[in-house]
Amino acid sequence: MTRTGCRASFAFRIGVLALLMLPLSAGPVRAGHLAVLPGEPVPDLEFEGLLVPEDYPRLGLPEGAGGFRLSQVAGEVLVLEFFNKACAPCQRQVRFLEAFHRTVEAGGLRGRVRILAVAVGNEARYLGTYRESRGLTFAIAADPQFDQWQRLGDPGRTPFTMVLSRQEGEWVLSSSHFGVQLETEFLAHTRAALQGGVRPRHPRELEVAPAKAFEMPLDAAGFREAAQRLLARAVGRPVTLDLMTLQDGTRLYRAAAGGRRLDAYARLASREPVCEVCHAVHFLFAFDSRGRLLGFEPVHVTKYGNEEWDEDDNRFFEGRLKGRTMAGMRFDPDVDAVTMATMTSALIFDEVRRSADLVRLLPRP
Repeated sequence: MTRTGCRASFAFRIGVLALLMLPLSAGPVRAGHLAVLPGEPVPDLEFEGLLVPEDYPRLGLPEGAGGFRLSQVAGEVLVLEFFNKACAPCQRQVRFLEAFHRTVEAGGLRGRVRILAVAVGNEARYLGTYRESRGLTFAIAADPQFDQWQRLGDPGRTPFTMVLSRQEGEWVLSSSHFGVQLETEFLAHTRAALQGGVRPRHPRELEVAPAKAFEMPLDAAGFREAAQRLLARAVGRPVTLDLMTLQDGTRLYRAAAGGRRLDAYARLASREPVCEVCHAVHFLFAFDSRGRLLGFEPVHVTKYGNEEWDEDDNRFFEGRLKGRTMAGMRFDPDVDAVTMATMTSALIFDEVRRSADLVRLLPRP
């Protein structure tokens, strides 16, 4: 049965002060960080392809060209719109972006201005119906594993717009904007970029998503208890915990029983949502030295309406994770998503997949 719906998704690791109080590290803390400043070249993002063949000429590419890089897109100005199909504000934003696109195509900006919408955390095969139901005609590419989003430094939450201008053969950031924009605002920023305008700004003033305050639902003792519960369930017997720090600074719990350390570890992870109206995701997952997943324990995970997962949701999701290997793990919303929590589920899968490198830092069992 298909289990789909809207939910929170990405920007990365939140609450610096809160995380400093935790019993183990959730990884590097980033909130609303953009790796490129106005006037600097943007990373040459790579995409597997566009949704439909007619999208390619809209970017000045040969029809059906397949995978492409940002540097191959023609034009003087490129509007990059990052969205997620499960994000409510993004559903408003794409209407204004479509109106802007039709204005560009109908007037003197055609060929000079290109528009590319990037679906962060969405698989291309699930975007066709979304596009058709909203009558969208601008070019769309998918970034299902958040890879290109993170190459930008994890800017925050969607909708997020970057206006790029072509300078000496490179795409250079002219301006960036977080939140919903009207057609007239798109036009104003585009015209400024065409005139060579680059808004100089201090790095701390870049328009990226502000971090949302989030009070962690557990204290240090509560996190330890949750980790102990998870690891006991994973190995099938009562355990004690050893707190360990890996070479890269990541802190893990390791299970022990009968005076012997076991090949079972637990990590706390946190991810900000992609959608601006959703809450952050906090969870524990257990794994062994082969990178095999042993279990999942929610700390604060929610679905549509920011409602917390119930026990059935937790059991279902743990069943989808257990036994899989972290490296190369791919999320399939048709079978892996908790109902009405597609993006939360996608974020958890992505964070677990990105944790695969920790395995090589573990002590030999």
